[in-house]
Amino acid sequence: MKIKKGILIALLALFSSSAAYAQARVTYTAWSSQRGTTVNIPNTVIVDLCGDWDGCKIRMGMYNWDGTRRTVSREALFYYDPVTRNWASSWGDWKGNNGDGATQHIMNAWACYFTDGEYISWYNRGDFDTNFGLLSWNQYVASCKLTIID
Repeated sequence: MKIKKGILIALLALFSSSAAYAQARVTYTAWSSQRGTTVNIPNTVIVDLCGDWDGCKIRMGMYNWDGTRRTVSREALFYYDPVTRNWASSWGDWKGNNGDGATQHIMNAWACYFTDGEYISWYNRGDFDTNFGLLSWNQYVASCKLTIID
């Protein structure tokens, strides 16, 4: 019985310590058939994953731009202040304010854009809410993937 209890304690310790290092992440996709229109990323997701002291990592991939089912990618760090709605990205040291009326891009990789604005059918509607968006634009016929990692 002591051996079983010892194994149980060891397993509980292993699982509780590995859970402490688990990363929270979410992935959004803007399919090539949706080009020119943003995929909505709710502000609550950005606050949860990026709105703290250490921010988050954003990984953007452009998929199948050349018909080979290949993905090319870029990464950046992203910080968001939920009180002021100010954000900063290590991608080109870009900075902006969410919900200020003006569309600003947080990151782009080829035809893929992580933005604070909204596009519908190739038209920039501006940044009039606190949501973010993923956009596949016209440089390539490609699908775009954005993974946000806390």
